[in-house]
Amino acid sequence: MNKIIDFFKKKYKVLIPIMVVFVLLITVYFLYREYKYDNYRNKQDVSVYQYFNGVVVDYTAQVTYNLKDIIVGVTPIDAKIEYNSTPIYYSEGNKVIFPQDMSIIFPLKDGSQFKLYKYALYDNEDGNHIIKNSTHVDTYSNFFMFDGNELFFFPDEVTLYINDKEYAKLGGMSFIKNVGGYTLEYYDKTNDKSEFLEVEGKKITVKNENINVDITDKSLNNYGRKVLLFSPQSLKSLNN
Repeated sequence: MNKIIDFFKKKYKVLIPIMVVFVLLITVYFLYREYKYDNYRNKQDVSVYQYFNGVVVDYTAQVTYNLKDIIVGVTPIDAKIEYNSTPIYYSEGNKVIFPQDMSIIFPLKDGSQFKLYKYALYDNEDGNHIIKNSTHVDTYSNFFMFDGNELFFFPDEVTLYINDKEYAKLGGMSFIKNVGGYTLEYYDKTNDKSEFLEVEGKKITVKNENINVDITDKSLNNYGRKVLLFSPQSLKSLNN
């Protein structure tokens, strides 16, 4: 044992640099592997559609995934589309891509609100609401989404009210867009129906047994308590 200690005492000036270099090489290796992992790109052409002002636009989008199977980019191929928060619906299946950051709100959890990153994917599998958000994938229930400005997405069936009168029932995966308080656009996914309405000066609400949202003033009625809805930029990330 003493011989080993004496050896290290004599050779420490040589051994320490060697160990430092060894640690640096290991660090560089793992950093490079992580960089390569995160920057891997798998591109797939997908048939999608969007509704703008009550009119459907069908086109092919190139959807780019990283090695973690998370969407990192969407590019229209055969159409001129300037992406905003309008949801991108897959033509086949029950998947929706959100081209911008979104807020996700849980009315049954005291109206708690979190941020979903750009290109979050919603997938309805056998009635289960699955969200792929950044590097996290999980199943959620009793929620809705808000772009922080004018668009609301509802994964479950809701009823649209205008001036407290029932106007339409919207199936799951539908969205409502209130533009400046003057016009209202909605898309009913179940019936593949969209309308564009004049609603200036009218109160717009959306309800089901768990949700009571005032679209006009962008708030949630949480058991008699008014909860203002925030833009995703001011929220913590979901499952941060």
